[in-house]
Amino acid sequence: MKKLILFLFMCLISFNAYSADLQGIGYGSTMEEAKQEALSDLSASVKVQVYSKHEQTTYKNKNKIKSDYTRWTKLSTNVPLLNPSIYYSKENGKHKATAVIDNPALYSKKLTDIAERIDEMTKNVKTGSDKTLNYRVLKSVQSLYDEYESYQAVADVLGIKDYLLPRISSAEALKMILEMQETPPSLEVAAEVLTKDMNEKNIYVAPVMYAGKENITEFGAFFKDMLSTKVNSVEVEEDGRNKLRCSYTQSGNDIIMACSLITGISKVLKSSAVKIPKELVTMQAVPKTDTSSILNTYTPPKTDYKIWIKISTDGDPTFLREDEPFTLFVKANKAGYIYFITMNNAVDGEANILPLDWNNKFIKYIDEKNINKWVCIGHYRVKAPFGSESLYAFGLEKEPMPEYIVPEYTLDKIGYLKNIRPEVLLQDVLYLFKRQQGDKTMTSITFTTAPNRKKMQ
Repeated sequence: MKKLILFLFMCLISFNAYSADLQGIGYGSTMEEAKQEALSDLSASVKVQVYSKHEQTTYKNKNKIKSDYTRWTKLSTNVPLLNPSIYYSKENGKHKATAVIDNPALYSKKLTDIAERIDEMTKNVKTGSDKTLNYRVLKSVQSLYDEYESYQAVADVLGIKDYLLPRISSAEALKMILEMQETPPSLEVAAEVLTKDMNEKNIYVAPVMYAGKENITEFGAFFKDMLSTKVNSVEVEEDGRNKLRCSYTQSGNDIIMACSLITGISKVLKSSAVKIPKELVTMQAVPKTDTSSILNTYTPPKTDYKIWIKISTDGDPTFLREDEPFTLFVKANKAGYIYFITMNNAVDGEANILPLDWNNKFIKYIDEKNINKWVCIGHYRVKAPFGSESLYAFGLEKEPMPEYIVPEYTLDKIGYLKNIRPEVLLQDVLYLFKRQQGDKTMTSITFTTAPNRKKMQ
């Protein structure tokens, strides 16, 4: 009798331990079909998202107004599973699969690994004085927070507690992001917030006006350029499928900027507003020789010649760290000659022609066989000075000489640029660009560079 009681007690312990595991059951005509059904059932036992839609259509039929109602509900689950055990059997002539999560240690390790990565990336967020950099960092780790919460959902259902929590929680990070979006730490962040989710193609960014005024201020010209880098923009209004129209007004010590994305029939697709601290406007409304003001005075000719540029890197191509390697690519829809100007947008920033080879080789020829293909321009590493940088690409149908794309006084004896102020170089380059014969075009991208934290410690 004692042996029987002991046996039943041990079975009870085994049953309770197993019941703590998650399982899903599936049936199918094949083992693979049953396995997929079991995995889906297992995911649904952790978390299910419900999407519901209700539509009403009103129409006239024989002088009577009638309405049709349509309603549907969709269930979706997307839970990460780490090597669940699969057990197969037969039931009523069908394959039966039972998927079981019986490896809690894998989830503890996965959560701890992700939390350590988050902590490494955000360790200076609370103490760092560069709020724009803090914003960039927090935005860049959002995908890690999402991944962490997916695994955490499984851990919570299993009752797992022995894993690391990030020093800055997902909720705290989101709160900090929203606060910086409400009152942006820089004009670049303000431009990003205003154009959020404006993913439509061929947007013409209209000049930014002070509300009730018709003249373009220096700040309006500067901010128009920043907005143009954040959307799929075109230079000529006639080429635009939609228009981004923004205006600003003063409210106490702040500037309220409001933007609307409208169609050709004046239908508002999206709208946004943001409060910009007045000191940011004061700092950025720089003299008339500012690079953005110079670019806003230039109207490119209408042409079907187009070029595109992009940065390829292991991380975020809009946020590069010191010594981080990256590759520059260009694509053109016609054969032609392309050259690049790099500009650091800081007050004491520098400008340069991008050297593509030794001794004055600044021009890349895109031949017929490479039309509409991404062509590698070169491999580079991020160097000081840091901050917001812009890269401008100029395309010409006819071959220029290097001295016709940059003034001779800017080059030293071996063909590299002297240290020239951005607005001075850009003004002269644009002057020479406008004088070129044949089709010509230009485009730009803007990105942020930052020092390597490990070097700073």
